[in-house]
Amino acid sequence: MIPKLMYTNPVRIILAEDDRTAARLIAIALKRTGIPHHLEVVTDGHQAIAVLSNGVPDLLLLDPFMPGKNGFEVLEYIKGRQRLRQLPVVMLSSSEASADIEKAYDLHVNAYVRKHTDFADLCSTLDSVVHFWLRTALTASR
Repeated sequence: MIPKLMYTNPVRIILAEDDRTAARLIAIALKRTGIPHHLEVVTDGHQAIAVLSNGVPDLLLLDPFMPGKNGFEVLEYIKGRQRLRQLPVVMLSSSEASADIEKAYDLHVNAYVRKHTDFADLCSTLDSVVHFWLRTALTASR
């Protein structure tokens, strides 16, 4: 079990996920992390880029396979912008295809994580991912 860190200010998390059911489950799992947060859900890559124009969040959870601009295109956009380059981006995907994983890392994703279908596994994974990246990002930026 990961020790819980104390977060005094809510963190801003963007979830780019086109599957409504998956988005709801991820939102519930994020609440279970115990980290005060503000979650913004977008359903395609164009919306993700638009939200990023309103300021840099603390973490982006990104589905690689969305309509419009897909997650890989969003990742390429982010890593090509100086003001967004430091944003931690975690790709959440049901794909375990090595080509997808390699493409994500070639585009400099911070982590590529399997999106579990079992809710308990999803909660455990998101707890680990969110605590790691927010601890790292918040420590570095504050």
